[in-house]
Amino acid sequence: MMGGAERCASNAQALLDSITLPSSGVALDLGSGPGYHAKVLAKRGYRVVAVDISESCLKELREDCAGLNVETVTGELTDRDRYSKQGPFAAILCVGDTLTHLNHRDDVSRLLDISFDLLAPRGVLLLEFREQRSDAKNALFTTRAERDRIMQCQLQFEPERVWVTDVVHEWAGDRWHTLQSTYAKLRLSGDALVAKATAAGHTVKLDETRSGRRVLAFEQR
Repeated sequence: MMGGAERCASNAQALLDSITLPSSGVALDLGSGPGYHAKVLAKRGYRVVAVDISESCLKELREDCAGLNVETVTGELTDRDRYSKQGPFAAILCVGDTLTHLNHRDDVSRLLDISFDLLAPRGVLLLEFREQRSDAKNALFTTRAERDRIMQCQLQFEPERVWVTDVVHEWAGDRWHTLQSTYAKLRLSGDALVAKATAAGHTVKLDETRSGRRVLAFEQR
């Protein structure tokens, strides 16, 4: 659905090229997944701490980042005790729409507080998430269409969440098979996150929209 590993790696490179980060130090990748961003950072000389709840994703990360200075931590993103001792961090990332998968908006606020507390002076917090419009309507659309595979997405909006149903149709040679999964994502306001960060005295280094996602970067003072 994301276009394959090569495209994901290219997108990670482009995102990290869009922001000036400290030249070295320890980086914390919250919600690292299979490690596309962690690998870019490690190749730039960072020691990377990659945190994710999915052990299967971290296993893939360890295989792909073999020989690089990357440490994996299995756990919830807001469980700071799992990774705080490796700080302070020159860079903290929570990208790839990971923020919207937290359970509540209070968890997002808590994660920002944790991140700012663990950043080194002049350290950078980089966030990326899909920001849903306040007037968004329920929708069904096709995300990819190939000869033997069709991927669709259905969105159902509530005031604080959007319910996402991913549907994959695959041709098995004699018939179509359909796979479906449904999950909730938070509806977040980038402006609210900017207001929270600036009120705490942090500098906005980047605020833009890339490929339909809000990208924010804050610098620790």
